[in-house]
Amino acid sequence: MKKRIVIVDHHAAVRELLCRYLERSPEYEVVGQAGTGLEAIRLLKMTFANVLLIELVLPELCGPEVISRVRKEIPGIRIVVFTGASDTSMLANALRSEPNGFVHKSEPLEILLFALRNASVGGRFFSPKVNHLVAHPEFGAAQALSAREIEVMQSVAEGKSNKEIGRLLGVATKTVDNHRAHLMQKLGVHNAASLTLVAVQMGICPLVQGSGGPLALEGVDLSEMRHSERPMR
Repeated sequence: MKKRIVIVDHHAAVRELLCRYLERSPEYEVVGQAGTGLEAIRLLKMTFANVLLIELVLPELCGPEVISRVRKEIPGIRIVVFTGASDTSMLANALRSEPNGFVHKSEPLEILLFALRNASVGGRFFSPKVNHLVAHPEFGAAQALSAREIEVMQSVAEGKSNKEIGRLLGVATKTVDNHRAHLMQKLGVHNAASLTLVAVQMGICPLVQGSGGPLALEGVDLSEMRHSERPMR
């Protein structure tokens, strides 16, 4: 019986190419595609998928939060991360969510296929690139940002108010206020525009939202992102 896969990535072209690649194999059937975190959760509840193939950098809800919710709501599904993210904070929080496979997009698709096969039969596989990244000496320090703080940072970067973020994450507005204050203190920033700049630099959110519109970086020169050497931690 074919394994039923849902592909989640904010780039439509990546989803389509992965779909065509996987369906060349008799082992897999792609039963759905999603471009945002919330869309992914809704789709998984409808499709009875066996495997979730997910990018970490997503609009609305980041990959680690999607994985955490899926683990609680759809037990038994196998989860493989396929990401272009290289920021160690993002990778650290993704590893805490305990995916069954983890492959970087800079690696050959054959490695992704190997990870999917291992995950599908109950195994775990982390690619050479991912193992190299998490072995980096900065990896331990990267965990200074909690998973919840990263989720709040992403939502701020997407222009959501603290009240909207609270509804999205299921926490009180006051809790969001506290997370936001801690984030700014840890990162040494003082407003939402600067926090958004850091989120984009870290790869926590894409430069475009799910609707295709640009992120609002009011008061921030995008050229700073290309030339800035400001440390993330």
